[in-house]
Amino acid sequence: MGVGALFLAMEARGQLEGDGTPKSLPKFPSPPFDDKTKAIYIVWPVVCFVVLGSTMVHGLSVLVISLSGHLIRDVEERAPLLGAETDGLDAMDHSEGNGSSEPEVSGTEDEIE
Repeated sequence: MGVGALFLAMEARGQLEGDGTPKSLPKFPSPPFDDKTKAIYIVWPVVCFVVLGSTMVHGLSVLVISLSGHLIRDVEERAPLLGAETDGLDAMDHSEGNGSSEPEVSGTEDEIE
């Protein structure tokens, strides 16, 4: 949604400037200026600020919710925040192959022909 908002802000500025393509703007003109000129100069920074603020708030809220859910649980019920796997995959025991290889699932080459 943020990318769409930025695209629409560029489109709106282009339409306000007249020919449909946004141009680089000089410094803010000195007063008096009309509402159209104000909109041309204000639309891009306002939309960028709202998109950035929304991204920060939503991203940080997920972090806060995750950490609070983790800390509310009893210590025995908590899942590790970081991967706690210390054993390698070499101890994996397949029904065929005695842990040294993956079992043959698709058949042998003789059966395929």
